[in-house]
Amino acid sequence: MAYTVADRGTIIDFEATLDRFQRYGTDLANRFKAGVFSKVVRTAGGPCLLSLYRVEDRIELRLTPGDGAGRSDSPATGEVLDATAGAAADTALDEAIAAAGKILGLSFPLQAFYAFASGDPVLSAAVERHHGLRPNLQVDPFEMIVSSITAQQINLGFAYTVRSRLVAEYGEPYVFGGETHYAFPTPDRMAEAEPGDLLPLQFSRQKERYILNLARSIREGDTDLAGLAEKDDASVERELTALVGIGRWTADWFRARYLGRGNVIAAGDLAVKRSIERHYFDGERVSEERIREFADRWGEYTNLAVQYLLADYGSGGT
Repeated sequence: MAYTVADRGTIIDFEATLDRFQRYGTDLANRFKAGVFSKVVRTAGGPCLLSLYRVEDRIELRLTPGDGAGRSDSPATGEVLDATAGAAADTALDEAIAAAGKILGLSFPLQAFYAFASGDPVLSAAVERHHGLRPNLQVDPFEMIVSSITAQQINLGFAYTVRSRLVAEYGEPYVFGGETHYAFPTPDRMAEAEPGDLLPLQFSRQKERYILNLARSIREGDTDLAGLAEKDDASVERELTALVGIGRWTADWFRARYLGRGNVIAAGDLAVKRSIERHYFDGERVSEERIREFADRWGEYTNLAVQYLLADYGSGGT
């Protein structure tokens, strides 16, 4: 059965919103192909394939149980759903709808942002060119952090390549309609890896160390990434930057791309800096601190302003 997650009253350009999942290459855990976005989500009813697609003037969601699991030690998805029918199935659907809302960025107040942007000629022009663009939010906080670590100091094309290698090696494969899809690796699965295991995937030793330390910290109960949603920005930054290999850049993107906070800017990101320098400083190179001070004018719309300026610059951010 299909469920409508956005109707004609929703401001959204479906293709532009999901374009980042195909622009830089294959994202094995988040596939956007032939107008259909698909992702394996772990729900109360077991892993299912979440599919999003446009039908006329609405966007629909389909939640599909699996034909079976790709690994012999994993239960068939259909069996899990059958065993947990009723309330668990309803919960699974609610979880999938919530995930779809994050993927499509439905929580962002576009109408209010557009009214705000009308007073800024640069933002107003960006809105006109990219009307309906919504920033995607990551469904899983561990996936968000690992994706950010992967993208540190390399171009996005190569980041997508090595991240997909990680998903293929450590993610869980499930079969839906005869086709294999991969769930992003869990912290428990990554915590089993040993030093040197990620090097053949072209991760550096540093990034491998960051990922494995994070996974083990979560497994041991020392880190609760999901719990950060209940904390203020200062606490989120403090707790994240206390982890090995996670600095302000990653913490900023976590607040922007997972928590969806309105007043955040990854000012240390090169594409963010260059887009603002080009749009507001005639290309002059300015400091990260000056970028942060400049962005104060956007207040609760900072995240949206940055995403629209990045789209104008030709980058989707990390």
